[in-house]
Amino acid sequence: MKISYKNIIPSEEGYLPYIYLANLCIPLYFMLQEPAAKLYPGLLLMLVFVIVYRQVFWSSKLAIYFITVELVVTLVFSYFYNPMYLYMIFVFAHQIVRLPLRCMYWICGSFTVFSLNLIYQTVFPDHLSLLVGLLAPLFGGGILPFIIKASLTYKELNEELKRVAEELRKKSLEKEQLEESKKRMLADLSHDLKTPMTTIQGYSRALYEGFVEDEDQTKRYLKYIHDKSIRVTALIDELFIFSKLDNPDSQINKQEKDLCEFLREVIVEYYELFAEKEMELTIQIPATKIVYRFDQKLLYRAISNILENTIKYNPEQTEVFITLQESKDSITIEIGDNGIGINEDIAQTLFDPFVRGDKNRMNDGGSGLGLAITKKIVEKHDGIVFLETKPERGKTNFIIKLPS
Repeated sequence: MKISYKNIIPSEEGYLPYIYLANLCIPLYFMLQEPAAKLYPGLLLMLVFVIVYRQVFWSSKLAIYFITVELVVTLVFSYFYNPMYLYMIFVFAHQIVRLPLRCMYWICGSFTVFSLNLIYQTVFPDHLSLLVGLLAPLFGGGILPFIIKASLTYKELNEELKRVAEELRKKSLEKEQLEESKKRMLADLSHDLKTPMTTIQGYSRALYEGFVEDEDQTKRYLKYIHDKSIRVTALIDELFIFSKLDNPDSQINKQEKDLCEFLREVIVEYYELFAEKEMELTIQIPATKIVYRFDQKLLYRAISNILENTIKYNPEQTEVFITLQESKDSITIEIGDNGIGINEDIAQTLFDPFVRGDKNRMNDGGSGLGLAITKKIVEKHDGIVFLETKPERGKTNFIIKLPS
């Protein structure tokens, strides 16, 4: 590896290693006071120390050996030069913390034993005044790494507890939102069922008790009852499908088919409905095949729900854009239009159960489950569906992304 001022120490280590290296200026100053016989070997050892210090950061697998060399150099300086060189342990004490606990015990224990021996030989009984000064490096080399390790462990534990607490808070919030969604869903379901059932009960009672004698009015009442029963049946059917898809254990029947031909077939089935409202279709589907594993019945329902909404809620002569594109990572189906558009404030919840793009649509005969079912189907295919309220062309754009 080419050495430069930019990569002496890995950038993620920050500036602290350079501060520790700067501490070597003090022993270097005392080294320069030594006679030539000790100066040059000492400078060579100092250079080895610096190179080894650097290599600890770049060769993590060999860290134990490099740190051992640093320890040996420190002890050599202390024995052959001056005991005060034991202070060099502070330069690489933070590196010792990188080692496994058993290696830390071995390194720190060895330093303590050799240091005590050195202190015994050089301090007692003639230089007791040095004892106080040597207690600091002895303490630093023998205990400081464990204190740092404990501090880092506590910090990591504290951060982990904060992360877990945040996850629990988010899950609690999600649970509350889910409960609220279920309550809202039950309330909306009760409303959607109660309205047609009240109509059926009222008209059937009028017919049963003989309040209607006119034959034409009787037919109208029977038609109301028939239409509302179809509405209730459709709602129950969609609710059943939604509940089934909402079950994480539910399985879908995936088969390899040409997605291009499949989309063409879906569009053809709705072509007459587009024509009735004089809607202009712009279709971009590749001429080549895109073979994909999907559940044909379910994906048909997902796309048809969007097409039905496009036809139902937009005025005549609306321009509709349908495209299919394949990229390296995904397959994208886009269904857009330049119709009435959908407010941005409701776009985020449009795929929730019983949410409609306009409050005026509450009694339009829709179940409010269509797009929710679409979302569940797309998710069963490991894809995502979302709405662009400000697309490059048109006013709304439903996008289905499937992993390729």
